[in-house]
Amino acid sequence: MTTKKPRITAEQRKDWRNLPYDEWNVRSVHAYFADMNRELLGITEYLPMRNWSFEQGVIKRSLSEHGAELLKRAFDECFRTYRPTREYPLLTAGFAISYRINGLIPKLQAEADRKQKDETPLDYVELAGWL
Repeated sequence: MTTKKPRITAEQRKDWRNLPYDEWNVRSVHAYFADMNRELLGITEYLPMRNWSFEQGVIKRSLSEHGAELLKRAFDECFRTYRPTREYPLLTAGFAISYRINGLIPKLQAEADRKQKDETPLDYVELAGWL
């Protein structure tokens, strides 16, 4: 008999720092952006790009396509390099996904692949078969 995983509440989804990446959803990403804008840019109210429906759709597609761990690494880089202006004082998830991460994801994916390859042990039996 398999045991059911405990259901994660909406409040737990907002606790992105303690939530495993495989449990992240749109709510987790919004909480991440609200917290990071508050901590790094001093913006207390998070407002989405265009509207909430647009941004939720963009986030959901990106989570499905790239996974939460890779997205968070890309978002961290976006915040690191973002320079707010008077017209755009905060960084939104919609903007980051639509315009910023396209150049970051391939580089981050290549780094992750290279790291995984370096950590993969050599299979000497398979190597001997080749020789």
